[in-house]
Amino acid sequence: MDYFGQLLANGLVLGAVYALAAVAFTLVYGVVRLVNFAFGELFMVGAFLTTSLMLPEVRLVGHVVPMPGFSFPVAALVAVLLTAALGVAVDRIAYRPLRRAPRLAPLITSIAVSVVLQSLAQTVWGAEELRFPEFELATYPPVVLFDSIYLSVMDLVVMASALCAMTGLTLFVARSSLGRAMRASAEDQTAALLVGVPVDRVVAAAFAIGSGFAALAGVLYAQTYGFAHSSMGFLPGLKALTAAVLGGIGSIPGAALGGVVLGLVEALGAGYLPNGTAWKDAISFVLLVLLLYVRPQGLLGRPELNAAGRGSLLGGAAEMGGWLRGVFAGLDRLLAGSSARGGAVALGAVALAAAAGLLVPSDYWLRILTTVLIYGMLASGLNVIVGFAGLLDLGFVAFWAVGSYLTSILFVLVLKDGFGVALQETWWLFYLNLPLGGLLAAALAVLLGTPTLRLRGDYLAIMTLGFGEIVRIVAINWVGLTNGPMGIRGIPAPVLFGVPLGTPRAQFFLALTLAAAVVFIVARLVRSYVGRAWVAIREDEEAAEAMGVPTARYKLYAYAMSGFVGGFVGVFYAHYQQYISPLNFSLFENIILLMLIVLGGLGTFIGPFVGAVIWIVFLQVAIDIPFVQAYPETRFALLGVILIALMLFRPQGLAASARVPLVMAGAGPGKAGRAEGAVAGRAGT
Repeated sequence: MDYFGQLLANGLVLGAVYALAAVAFTLVYGVVRLVNFAFGELFMVGAFLTTSLMLPEVRLVGHVVPMPGFSFPVAALVAVLLTAALGVAVDRIAYRPLRRAPRLAPLITSIAVSVVLQSLAQTVWGAEELRFPEFELATYPPVVLFDSIYLSVMDLVVMASALCAMTGLTLFVARSSLGRAMRASAEDQTAALLVGVPVDRVVAAAFAIGSGFAALAGVLYAQTYGFAHSSMGFLPGLKALTAAVLGGIGSIPGAALGGVVLGLVEALGAGYLPNGTAWKDAISFVLLVLLLYVRPQGLLGRPELNAAGRGSLLGGAAEMGGWLRGVFAGLDRLLAGSSARGGAVALGAVALAAAAGLLVPSDYWLRILTTVLIYGMLASGLNVIVGFAGLLDLGFVAFWAVGSYLTSILFVLVLKDGFGVALQETWWLFYLNLPLGGLLAAALAVLLGTPTLRLRGDYLAIMTLGFGEIVRIVAINWVGLTNGPMGIRGIPAPVLFGVPLGTPRAQFFLALTLAAAVVFIVARLVRSYVGRAWVAIREDEEAAEAMGVPTARYKLYAYAMSGFVGGFVGVFYAHYQQYISPLNFSLFENIILLMLIVLGGLGTFIGPFVGAVIWIVFLQVAIDIPFVQAYPETRFALLGVILIALMLFRPQGLAASARVPLVMAGAGPGKAGRAEGAVAGRAGT
């Protein structure tokens, strides 16, 4: 009983931190329907500012800077206010211009803001942990409850702060004029604007309060665990988002309840399950998936929030200023002309890539180009489910991991270590594993995709995020199968009829062959009636259902094809890298792949490769910038700024004009109607 009581107390302390951060997510989501991934970084900024303000001096951008040495309450208050101001500034610069943008643009912008803030924090404070200074309250002896449950004074401060903050916010939203304006804006911003509610100021207030709550959670987390670090907000941010969804995102009491439930479940799971500490993160995401399957809106959420927005994720063309219209007009004309000659353009692109592979003398740049092809193929797989079917998937890396681990386990752990087989004698197994890894990943994709059929919009994205994290955590902790965090080394390079393909040039041409095959298969499928059904679902799922398209079946087809590409490419990736570990398949990698298809153009065949070129080549070229040489982390900040600018001025991506339309080019009104009827007719068979 004493052990159980101590676990409950620990769970309540952790749940209080989760609840505060979850309120930040749910307050902003309730007003503007935005899952702001940057709150994890505001959590981190609050911790860094408090720690810095309490110290006599701190190293910033490589220089020792005197600091005021405030007491903990003063430093925490200043940090919360500064972070709230930062949240308002981010909203004004990055989010407000996208209020009426298609629904994926603000989400991608929040991810880009997250990348920028984390990179800048690492540049300013460095990559090392900043130790949280001791202060008077932390030295007091613990409080003993029921003669057996020990709580430090700061644990009590954490719970009291969370309780007071959330109670005060609930009363503020319920009784103040600004709170009533927030509720009105959450119901219908247009109607609120018509009756005189200053919506922009209300949204700014929501961002200020939400950012302040995220900072307060970061402050309490940092003092509990004793450090601040540039990546410290990532996992707590995910947990806070999980807590907000558990309670019902958009509901402040729900966010508080979700945080407490999540903290208690983690504490009890870590205390009672075998190796529970290692599996506690998986417990959180399993709980999330199960609850979303049984009750998609969460414990206290409203059912109508489980709905997808009408129209495409990135909508139609954006209205741009004169000079921007001129900049992109030529590109659009070129892409529009090339889309009519798709086969010839594809062959030309392959020939151009092959020529580059022959002419580039540097092995270093050949490896860069091979990486571009790998990420382009992976992004093409994600593009099937996101770009063509219109389903926001944040768990695609799970399929990539399945293919990589399948071939690595067979070659290294089974054949080499288990049976002592010389890997050169089984070179043909690599080519068998390519489709086998794809099929196994496709089966997993259908299995994981089936529970998501009840979900729409952001809830769908969050469930797939949970699935991806579960697979990664299993790879970390199932040491007997995956070798755990140590990963698998010694994966052989591909061999063809006894000829090793271990040189950078040979691997580039193998990657180019596989990329051509992937694009050809995806293009053939997208241009079939199956692909037209996907595009119909992407453009308007309700209209597609009204036309007789069995949307559930075709969503599973999209998951299967996306999974197949991920597993297929994962096999080659493992042999190319010759080493894999769970770190290769993190949520951040999934976010990068999503950013690639948004950069290049969602729902296009060329877009994933355009995005991969921008991302990977920019990261290499930026190293030559003197400031970047001194602070390498700023490469990601610069790329994040580019992505934000793209979302503001060209949210459809650079190659948007090559997007596959609902009906084939050249179809007139009569042909268009017959094409849509054919989709519905063949889909129903």
